[in-house]
Amino acid sequence: MTELRIVRSRRKTLALQVLPTGEIVARAPLRLPERDIHAFAEQHAAWLEAAVARARAGSRAAQQAGILSEAELQRLRTAARADLTERVTRLAARMGVDFAGITIRAQRTRWGSCSARGSLSFNCLLMLAPPEVREYVAVHELCHRKQMNHSAAFWREVALWLPDYAAQRAWLREHGPALLGRLPET
Repeated sequence: MTELRIVRSRRKTLALQVLPTGEIVARAPLRLPERDIHAFAEQHAAWLEAAVARARAGSRAAQQAGILSEAELQRLRTAARADLTERVTRLAARMGVDFAGITIRAQRTRWGSCSARGSLSFNCLLMLAPPEVREYVAVHELCHRKQMNHSAAFWREVALWLPDYAAQRAWLREHGPALLGRLPET
């Protein structure tokens, strides 16, 4: 298995993350023994290998497509603000939820997020994805207004509003690393 970088914090759970570069990060509670972290990673070796392969393929695809310039990122931010504001406003009314506002960023690891106060944040790189993928991410974040977790109830809510969400999720899993790899180094 590839080298594992361990990041400790006051969290209560252990999580594995594969960055767009292919680096594996274990996010662990402060006092969890290192042997338990490595054992957890070994239990998930098949998933990690597949995720690293996807990230590396995405990195190669991103290199071929090229790093986005600041002007291109600004155009994506502007387009995302218009598209996602309209999309989220329409969907929120249909779903019977509200939201506090929308922020557009160029994020390295997230497509969207929803704060406890209802602020939604979206990645401008979504504008490089098909419209149905943007629809899925908008529905996903709005469903967090009802369920602030990723429980079975949350996924039932997503499926209620977007029955084919799994296809959009799969598209992001397959093509997302290539999009994220187009961000310039900071």
